[in-house]
Amino acid sequence: MLAIKNVLLLLDKELDNQNALQRAMQICKEQQADLFVSSYTYNHACEEGSLTDLELRHDLKALLLDQSQQWAEELLKEFYLPEDTPLTICWRKHAYQAVMDNSENLSFDLVIKSSAKHHGIVDRVMRHQDWNLLKFCPAPLLLVKEKLAWESRNIVAAVDATSLDDAHKVINEHIFEFAEHINTDDKYQIHLANSYPMMSLTLASLPDTPIPEDLQQYVVNQHQDACEAIANRYNISPNNLHILEGEPEEVITLTAKELDADVILVGMISQGDVQSIILGSTVEQVLDATDCDVLAIKLQDGVRNLSEEEDGIRQA
Repeated sequence: MLAIKNVLLLLDKELDNQNALQRAMQICKEQQADLFVSSYTYNHACEEGSLTDLELRHDLKALLLDQSQQWAEELLKEFYLPEDTPLTICWRKHAYQAVMDNSENLSFDLVIKSSAKHHGIVDRVMRHQDWNLLKFCPAPLLLVKEKLAWESRNIVAAVDATSLDDAHKVINEHIFEFAEHINTDDKYQIHLANSYPMMSLTLASLPDTPIPEDLQQYVVNQHQDACEAIANRYNISPNNLHILEGEPEEVITLTAKELDADVILVGMISQGDVQSIILGSTVEQVLDATDCDVLAIKLQDGVRNLSEEEDGIRQA
């Protein structure tokens, strides 16, 4: 049996939006998962070479850690989480470092964090916390927006249906594994979003290249057939296929908006070139443009298999 068993909620004291806490509670209840909570704090003044007084550095660090601990505990009380909910405070500057610290002794099936507001190119160049976390998080990452709860019960699974690349095929499988598992009790509608290019624009830079009249229809048919094959494999209704012309991020966000989707599931393949850093990957652009949650899934991610013993405990 596939399972989302261990969920890490990462609290960010700098954010006004703490909706990730409610989302984590909802998901853990629906998935019967164990919730672990963590936050992080840091001040360079506490490091060697900043303040000359060693005792003062230690006292300041202890004070900052204690303040973060109290803040997190009060927040958990506010949402009526059990007092024995595991809580750790990491001395870290970046969110992804706190996740890595927590992952040293326990593997997480999902990491949840409230999403900060982004400011385009500036944030990407300056390594915004969410961008760092997207790239380095060792587990699937759910970035939570402003919705208080998942209420529309619509999931958008964004795929590259016609890609022949093995990496994209694996990511597509991971996306639908997660979509199916979120929908364990058939509470949600899974929608497939897929984009295809306008060939006249694609070939506009090649003016001497003849464009067959039926080329665009051929491309549409290719995407239609590929999406229908995926839909048949994962029991997705034909009415839930959204195959549209345009850039991937535009098609994904438009589909999510029309459906008032709760969450978008989108794959992420690491790219290190300058263009991807400045313009952002598809998932980063989707995160900027949408109002719903975004679950980013990388090549190494996947819903792990639950052992027979664990499965028996959960079904008991």
